[in-house]
Amino acid sequence: MPSIQSFVTDPLFLTILVAAVASIAYGVLLILVMRNRAYRGRDQVMLLVALATTALSVLPHAVLHPLSHHPLSELAHLYPGNMTQPALGVYLTALSIASFGLFSLRFLRRGLYVLWGAFCVVWLVLVLGAGFSAASMTLGDPGWVRDSLETGYLPGVIVIAGGVIAFLFQMGVTVIAYRAAILSEAANRALFWAFVVPLFFLGAWLGTSGVQPWAEVGWSVQLVGMGGAVHAMTAHRVYDMRRGARRAFGATLMILLTALVILTALVLVQAASTPPTFVDLAVLAVVVAVLYVPLRGLAEWLSEQIVGRAFYDPTQALRRYSEDVVGQIDLYQLVERLMATLDTVLKVRSGCLILVTGQNGAVSLEPLWPGESASSARGLLKADSPIRHALHADRAALRQYDLEFQSQYARADEAERAFFAGLRMSAYAPIMMDGELIGIVAAGPKANDDPFYPQDLELLATVANQTGVALRNARLVADLRALNAEMFALNESLNTANTSLARLDKVKTDFVTIASHELRTPLAQIRGYTDILAMETEDGAISEDQILGMVEKLRGASDRLEDLISDMLDVSQLDVNAMDLHFTETSAETVLRMAIEPLTDAIRERKLTLAARGLRDLPPLQADLKRLVQAFRNIVLNAIKYTPDGGRIDIMAGVAETDDDGAPTAIQISVTDTGVGIAPENRELIFEKFFRGTDPALHSTGATKFMGAGPGLGLTIARGVIEGHGGRIWCESPGFDQVNFPGSTFYVMLPVQPPDEAGQMTPLEATGASTPAPVL
Repeated sequence: MPSIQSFVTDPLFLTILVAAVASIAYGVLLILVMRNRAYRGRDQVMLLVALATTALSVLPHAVLHPLSHHPLSELAHLYPGNMTQPALGVYLTALSIASFGLFSLRFLRRGLYVLWGAFCVVWLVLVLGAGFSAASMTLGDPGWVRDSLETGYLPGVIVIAGGVIAFLFQMGVTVIAYRAAILSEAANRALFWAFVVPLFFLGAWLGTSGVQPWAEVGWSVQLVGMGGAVHAMTAHRVYDMRRGARRAFGATLMILLTALVILTALVLVQAASTPPTFVDLAVLAVVVAVLYVPLRGLAEWLSEQIVGRAFYDPTQALRRYSEDVVGQIDLYQLVERLMATLDTVLKVRSGCLILVTGQNGAVSLEPLWPGESASSARGLLKADSPIRHALHADRAALRQYDLEFQSQYARADEAERAFFAGLRMSAYAPIMMDGELIGIVAAGPKANDDPFYPQDLELLATVANQTGVALRNARLVADLRALNAEMFALNESLNTANTSLARLDKVKTDFVTIASHELRTPLAQIRGYTDILAMETEDGAISEDQILGMVEKLRGASDRLEDLISDMLDVSQLDVNAMDLHFTETSAETVLRMAIEPLTDAIRERKLTLAARGLRDLPPLQADLKRLVQAFRNIVLNAIKYTPDGGRIDIMAGVAETDDDGAPTAIQISVTDTGVGIAPENRELIFEKFFRGTDPALHSTGATKFMGAGPGLGLTIARGVIEGHGGRIWCESPGFDQVNFPGSTFYVMLPVQPPDEAGQMTPLEATGASTPAPVL
């Protein structure tokens, strides 16, 4: 058996030593991660698995080396088949890459676990299958990468290709996470990970190369990468890469300038023809020192310009802000001044002021943005919310990064976290007054994308403290203004209600006047003719023709009464949505013809001209024929009544809407007259029941006479029927003029197929009007 001295002097001693040290270091990292109580859960489990598999990939190099001159060569029989120790290291390294990738995706919060898992399973299966089916194992032997690429050794090619794909996948996910990061701290996490991933993969590749000393270097590099992964999880906020880069750049620039000054001095000394005396060296030192001071300032200025680092003194800005907000009583001006101060002292891109309303229980959050009114977004903070506890009880400034990545806020309500994430802010500071949280100052990302450092949070908290008194005063003024506006609105509402009540009272009075007149006229006819019949019958001086004429007059008067009562019943059904409609297929031409036929004699007597165009080209309708005839008859009758003798009425029809295939879905029919017109303020009121545009004292009975007017129910019924079909009716007119007759136009829009809810109203049993009223 070889002596210990020969073993120590063996070239493989360094390999075993480095592998052993690395294995021990991984064990220490495992213990540190398991003892960390701040990060329990899947993150910890995935990191432990990655550490364990990486440690296993290094451990065989320390204890299971099969070379004949190794003291532990008798353990070589433990390898199955043609497996070798270097090949085992390659397999375990592939397994560590798979586990590290899962933790990487978890750390970056990018998902894709299924895709990565499927890739790793396929890759590992192919590697194992190709390796054990090969005649011999060369994986991990010196030069195996070169030999695999040159000879096409399948197991080696699969390992190399899978490793490259895995590296590109992980780097691609890291770049995506960096570009998608809204918070500077989250972007820094991705940037830090962009250094960890290459270290891990570089260490894996070198560690499986089988070449000294690159294998030992690879294990060391991989250990550094895993140490970075442990730091990334346990430190919450990883090392600031951009700040480190700035410091490194500034230090490098200072070193170069200092070296330049020293080199210049040395060149001058060397170029002297005679050896310099002590005085010469002292003078040269003073000159170098004088030159160094401005050069240092130049270096700092160049560093600031190149890396964009901001140097500022916030004292003056904070003093000015404190002076400005003392007398500030307008809430939105306060927000503007606050945002201007944040821009000055912290160089933020955006910000807002969040109003907090309520004390006990849940409090509401209302963001106010500069230059805008209150945001539509609203939030709530529960009484036991950790976010509220940090802001209210601890009076601490918070980073959005903490809310998203710190474990103590993970139990916060999802709606709370979503509200703050939706603001896209980076830091928050509470505004306290008399021990109560009354607002929150929210600061957005910095212009140079730097994270919020502790001194930045202190500045933000200082600004929030100075805002307290001004915010309380501004909210009091805003509440007073809101109260005044509410009282004004209530007064306006009361005035509108009084006006409506007065109009309703007038309508009732007008209805009594009109209804009594409308009822009295046919009743007077009935009474008069019955008296005549009685007198003439007693005298025996009445003929059969005279009796028939009087009976006809009586029938007309009774029909007039029946029409009036039917209209009132129809309106009562409309008031409670009880008009029942029965849809069948019909045509607009049929509806208009049936509506106009009973009015032909009146049109002829009044010497009116009525023309209809476009009706035959319309598609068939699904409609309640009787009710639709009733509606259009009332519209045409209204045109007849308010058009002077010799006037004109035009009916135009056409397709109004079509579907994507060009099939008509709605038609439009217009009724235009040359009558007195309608005043603008009455264009909607004419559809109200009992409304009249003229003085009811001038009312005169007449179904078709000019300005005769009726009880004011025709257009109300027309609107109810048309809306019951899923359509709408409106009117247009230049105005009311009994001299120039500007005329008016009534438009009716009807769907070809009524909507599902049309005509589904329940009959009103109380009135006994379950069937349609007689058609006029």
